[in-house]
Amino acid sequence: MTLCHLGTRALTTITAVSIGGFVLLAAAYERDPLAAVDRETAEWVAASMPSWADWLARPPSWLGGWIGVTALALVFCVVLVRERAWLDLAFFLTAVAGSQIVVALLKAWFDRPRPHLGSVIALPSSAAFPSGHATAVVASLGAGAVLVAERIPSQRARVWLWTFVVIGGLAAGVSRVVLDVHYVTDVIAGWCLGLAWLAAGLLARERIQGQREEV
Repeated sequence: MTLCHLGTRALTTITAVSIGGFVLLAAAYERDPLAAVDRETAEWVAASMPSWADWLARPPSWLGGWIGVTALALVFCVVLVRERAWLDLAFFLTAVAGSQIVVALLKAWFDRPRPHLGSVIALPSSAAFPSGHATAVVASLGAGAVLVAERIPSQRARVWLWTFVVIGGLAAGVSRVVLDVHYVTDVIAGWCLGLAWLAAGLLARERIQGQREEV
């Protein structure tokens, strides 16, 4: 069973639990033990992370950045417009653009400084909490996977699809810690936010589809 096959109760639970996780992280990231985990991990990465790991982290990081998200959005927009799948297009664009608008607002609200201990890439000008890459890869890649899974008949293919999504989402988030541009809690909060946004979007799409069928 995948996200696109979950019912209203399950999606509501996922949304609530993910929001709860985000809220807990937002309330506690400045306090120990989370603050200590963030600080010690960033210090270890800056002092001990091998250079080959830095290079391995770059491609997964692109997946959740503007390069990966823009490429994904262009492909899906073209396909969905050709199919005239307007509800699916609205769902996908809301997942992609809406999640990043929420991230931008939350970054401005929390205004958390990024790690400054020696990142191998230039630090982005935006704040750290929550991670936009982690949010984007869950919300955008997840929305895309839902739409693809609904269009392929093979159960095995769907399993491989969701395996790629989970591994890609984890790798993109971890890459931001490896590159020392985010703390651990930034990334986990981003995953929570992305999953909550995706599940909420699925709930909204499910409700609209139900109303259409009743008409």
